[in-house]
Amino acid sequence: MSQPRIDRTEQTERPLWRQLAARGAVQGDYAPTLRTPWPIRLLMGGAGWLGALFFQMFLIGTVFATTRGNGPAMAVTGVVMIGIAIALYRVTTRESGRIALGQFALALSLGGQGMAIAGVGEALGFHRFLETAPFWLGVALFEVVLFALVPDRLHRFLTMLAIWTALGIAACVALGDLIAPRWTAIPMALGPMTALAFAALLAFVMREDQLAAAGRLPMAEPAADATLLMALLGALVVTGFAHPAELIFGVDTPWRAQGGWLAGALIGAALVVMALLECRRLARSVPVAATVLAVTIAFSALMVYAPAVTAGVLALDVALRRGSLPWLGLAVATVLIGFVWYYSTLQWTLLAKSATLVAAGALLLAARVALGRIANQEAVA
Repeated sequence: MSQPRIDRTEQTERPLWRQLAARGAVQGDYAPTLRTPWPIRLLMGGAGWLGALFFQMFLIGTVFATTRGNGPAMAVTGVVMIGIAIALYRVTTRESGRIALGQFALALSLGGQGMAIAGVGEALGFHRFLETAPFWLGVALFEVVLFALVPDRLHRFLTMLAIWTALGIAACVALGDLIAPRWTAIPMALGPMTALAFAALLAFVMREDQLAAAGRLPMAEPAADATLLMALLGALVVTGFAHPAELIFGVDTPWRAQGGWLAGALIGAALVVMALLECRRLARSVPVAATVLAVTIAFSALMVYAPAVTAGVLALDVALRRGSLPWLGLAVATVLIGFVWYYSTLQWTLLAKSATLVAAGALLLAARVALGRIANQEAVA
């Protein structure tokens, strides 16, 4: 079943190799890339996780049973597990076909991280220290070090997710110490972080070719994937917290999560910047650029209390800029979920939400007509 796909890949690669050889960029004959079929990769990956599971069960039965309640011993054991995982990763980068070993190292690293973090928390007063921002900042710094040390793409993706999660918890805890109840600080804490994540994505997209030329793309790309995922999740969380007391807890309370508009405003500003950069890159005329910016600003204002929709549109623009199908799928899913999530919140009346959605749709249709007329006028001229 996979042979036709391999043949098509080889048919594409062979002419490219000949062109590079003609230019003197490469030497020698073309060698087809040997790709392991996905069922074999799946079985080998499962074998790696199964081996790691039995190993950690043995570790829990021997070491963890004696170190339970001993924070420093737990932390040291976790660090040793991470060290073994890093050594295994170094082996897999030098030798091909080590899928099972790589998955074994991933499971070992994740288990070691959990044990190290739990051991430090236990040593410093687990229940009390988990509710302080410095602990989560330390977790983020710990994950940054692992991100730099382990050269595996999946591991870096998961590590970057852990970094953003720890930073988000630290921000919510720090701001929650100033606002009561603590959970009402979540939208105000996640709003700036989500906008910061999108700013980092814009910087990555605009400089991706430079990063590839400098050989930094293997480190930057998984970080960008994790950043996009966390930015979209953060926007969805803020949208859902429009009235969290009724939406989540199902109780009638006057408490409302303030600052829901902040994420929408900041993400809308990032969307405007993206539109401006693309108009400049594509050398659009002044009327077209002005129309695009006006529509972007108006759309962001309409969706200010539905930041997930604005975030999905921004992710859609970034995905089209990169030509990334996975990013495109995440963006479309976020737009759809964002509309449903916004429409199901209890803070606004049904009339207000319907009017917002109708106005957004009418704005986009009007923009389509205006841009079509401008394009026809420019073609005639």
